[in-house]
Amino acid sequence: MLSKILIKSSALALVALSFVACKKDTFTPIDPRSLNPDTTASNTALDQWLKTTFLDEYNINVIYHYHRYYHEADRNVTPPDPQFVQPMMTTVLEGYILPYRKIAGEAFIKKTVPKEFVLYGSTSYDSQNIGYAGTATGGIRVNLFGVDNFSLTPSFVTSRLRVIHHEFTHILNQIFTMPPDFEKITASSYNAAWTNTPVDTAHKYGYVSSYASQNPVEDYAETTSSLLVSGQSWFDDWVRTSTSTAGQLALRLKESNVVNYFNTLGIDFRALQKEVQLYIQNTLKDPAVTFPYWLNKNLYKTLTVNLSDGMYTTYGSSPDFKAVYDATTAAIAAVGNANRKLNFIRLNFVSATQMNLYINYSNTAGSVFEAAYAFNMAVTNSTGEIKFTVGTPGGTTNEWANATVIQTGAQPMINYLSSNTFIGEWLQSNMPANMFTKTAGLYVKGTPTNYFYGPLTQ
Repeated sequence: MLSKILIKSSALALVALSFVACKKDTFTPIDPRSLNPDTTASNTALDQWLKTTFLDEYNINVIYHYHRYYHEADRNVTPPDPQFVQPMMTTVLEGYILPYRKIAGEAFIKKTVPKEFVLYGSTSYDSQNIGYAGTATGGIRVNLFGVDNFSLTPSFVTSRLRVIHHEFTHILNQIFTMPPDFEKITASSYNAAWTNTPVDTAHKYGYVSSYASQNPVEDYAETTSSLLVSGQSWFDDWVRTSTSTAGQLALRLKESNVVNYFNTLGIDFRALQKEVQLYIQNTLKDPAVTFPYWLNKNLYKTLTVNLSDGMYTTYGSSPDFKAVYDATTAAIAAVGNANRKLNFIRLNFVSATQMNLYINYSNTAGSVFEAAYAFNMAVTNSTGEIKFTVGTPGGTTNEWANATVIQTGAQPMINYLSSNTFIGEWLQSNMPANMFTKTAGLYVKGTPTNYFYGPLTQ
């Protein structure tokens, strides 16, 4: 058995040798008189929904009536308020089971899914006042605590999803052996006493959390869960902000190992990652997994649009934006009757509040030039809105001088960017999953058909 404690203050996880998953909460004394009485009625509408949705479909028994057998003998916990059972299990279904079913296939998830989910209303506190949010036992049972605190918010649901995806990774590793080369990546820095490893140290040495530094088994589950639930942008930023080149390399090697492992199981990891992320983005409305959020963090540095690129033939483009692009092309060619040619445009995100528009163009001799135009940028995480306003030129170098030369030619694009409020989003819906978080675009607020998109760089 294996145990995991997720520490709220530092997003760490602790796992002891009892196959249990948990999350540390602040201790709050409980008056036993306030505890939920168990509602023993059976065959209710809730029971029928659980039977149809989980037992009949996946052979999963969802238990919410209290029974001491299902939890640790030294804990006092309460049954859940039945009103929270269906919302809790809906998040399990939509944030874990259905993504696997869609990407890995019905037969795969029905075979490997834990066969018991046991729900409790209260957090499970041990003798040291450490609170457990979830436990998993023997690859067949997942206990979820604190269900009476349920809210369809990122902070609550993702904490449970991290427990579930972490423990399910252990289950997969028990069925399909974890790649032996994974433990060699950071073999010299594992520390069983992981609580003595500060998160900054773990980050430096190539771990997604202090808890991951305990041993390769927990490292693998933590890496997988982080990639799926926290998302690729979070992981990329975690790599970027590691203070050690060796740590950055280790994180990338671990990521590659996980992706390849799932691929050997016949599971497109990038497609699975996208499905989990879309649930978190669209259902939980978590801004932390959106393009505008990471634009505001200045993770992404450029977005390039070249309508002659084959991707726009394959995935389509907006007629409204194409009209602006074509008008800019014609206007640049007309400047001084020099017949210059627009090659592409590039948005350079200099900071969270500044964007420079670069227009790449050629003269008739084939020489390539760039003109730069400064914009102020305001990104609203909660709505995804992005607003550009004309800014102050950034210097006297060639690209700023070129901007003056072709000013009238660039004006259609400058007007388009400065006169609209945009909504930032990830890739086109018809693009493959391996381009998710690698391609993004902006559409005019209120007019989704008026948009532009392109590949990103960090």
